[in-house]
Amino acid sequence: MSNNESDAADPLTIAEREKRFFDLGEANGVNESERILTKLCQRSFLRLWSQTNVFTDEGFKDGKGGTKELTDALVIFGKDVIIFSDKHVTFQHDRELDVAWPRWYRRAVLESCKQLHGAKAWLVRFPHRAFLDAKCTRRLPIAVPAGRDIRFHLIAVTRGSRDAAVKLAGGEGQGSLFINTGIKGKDHEKAPLAIGLPEPNKAFVHVFDEVSIELVMQELDTALDFLDYLKAREELLGQPERTVVAPGEEELLAAYLSTMDATATRHIFLNLPPGNGQPDMVMFDGTHHARLHNEPSYRRKKLADGISYAWDRLIDHFLDYGDPREHAAFGLQSPAETEEGLRLLAAESRYRRRQLAQALQGALQRVEPGMRLSRVVNTEVAGETVFVFLVMPMRGEATYAEYRQYRLAVLHAYVQTARLQAPQATTFVGIALDNPHKDYKGSAEDMFVLRKDHWTETELTELEHQQKEFGFWKPGRVERSRHRQDEFPTASQAIPIKRMSSSHRVQPPKGSDDNARRKADKRRKKAQQASQRANRKKKP
Repeated sequence: MSNNESDAADPLTIAEREKRFFDLGEANGVNESERILTKLCQRSFLRLWSQTNVFTDEGFKDGKGGTKELTDALVIFGKDVIIFSDKHVTFQHDRELDVAWPRWYRRAVLESCKQLHGAKAWLVRFPHRAFLDAKCTRRLPIAVPAGRDIRFHLIAVTRGSRDAAVKLAGGEGQGSLFINTGIKGKDHEKAPLAIGLPEPNKAFVHVFDEVSIELVMQELDTALDFLDYLKAREELLGQPERTVVAPGEEELLAAYLSTMDATATRHIFLNLPPGNGQPDMVMFDGTHHARLHNEPSYRRKKLADGISYAWDRLIDHFLDYGDPREHAAFGLQSPAETEEGLRLLAAESRYRRRQLAQALQGALQRVEPGMRLSRVVNTEVAGETVFVFLVMPMRGEATYAEYRQYRLAVLHAYVQTARLQAPQATTFVGIALDNPHKDYKGSAEDMFVLRKDHWTETELTELEHQQKEFGFWKPGRVERSRHRQDEFPTASQAIPIKRMSSSHRVQPPKGSDDNARRKADKRRKKAQQASQRANRKKKP
């Protein structure tokens, strides 16, 4: 890609980009194949964590020389890094299969593997030398992490083989490549339309074709769901001593979605009886995909998941309208801290997003004019992220900015005292919204993240004091309910019930707002001063 082409794909001016909290890439791919991949990545990982057409400055110095495209797409999500290679290679249908297949395989699969291993090696050595543009002036909005605990996932997206696969299967199936991990290395050239382990002595590469990549990423369209699948898939297919055979990726995917582990909390490919060891041969027949899609519970799942996409839109809304000046004024929250908070929102599964969106929508529907309503959503499981929703009216504030300052201070207090409601939790995310019954234009959401592994007795006593002082989470006003809808709902679970959410309706007595506001302002100023002192200490 030339520099001019890169500029044309970047319609935002520098001034417009600076108004954003993050410098998001606008490249959508240089061809139809890459545009499809971009759309799939942004659907599953959203724009902040997925970038298309990433460059390196290798061979480029002082504005001279040519830059190099590192990878077709790159996803950075916490400690997980996904590198995509996307190649569309024309399958030579006018040639005999034993000639056309090896040619296609070498150009589509082997070249992708080479690119992926090279990109991984570069990012391990030079994590800071990856850029959004061909001029290498714009760094990635999320830095490539460094360290031994980074998990790289290599994905080769190969296109052009579908028609040949359908023909070879006699018109049956989806047209995805046959899977047989007993095929290794050069043996692929003698096994038409089948994929095993192209380079068994190197890092595992997931090989998806144009059919399977869309099936998988449309079905598993959250970061957590997709990453969990990749990890389980590598564990299943990447064992040299085990042979796995399947008619196509759709059968693996359907088997994975239909099978849960002993705790009924995690999808797996195989549910083996304990003590039987690992099998040397695993064969998936061609019935899993059709059986899953004919299940009424699967169709009910798709209907129930509809509300969950409101959670995706909330994250995207923060990206679109996040203003660095407002963040600086209201919380002294750095881009890294904001990204962590947004990543906590995005790190929820589709099933969990369904529950969170239901709880948030329920709060907005229940709140009355002039009412402040809070809700804490948790499942009482150690290590989970607890979410606190605050719906708050604008009352005596002179300006909307003053209202947001006060609301953010109140949100801080709610999030901190939520520790008393969820004693096992260490991570809390608070989201504050306008009361929907308002007589002014515009609206905004605020977010606050609290991570704390240990609380001293003194700190817990202070939280109890704050809870009583502000009247939060009062006994008798907190309602608890369980979410009885499974990921794949039964017919009796058509109407969802909020999962372990606590609703707190607050109608402050007259005159209490001024006192609470003064105390909240005092706490906010102390927090800002502490943050400023910490920032000064960090400076060399």
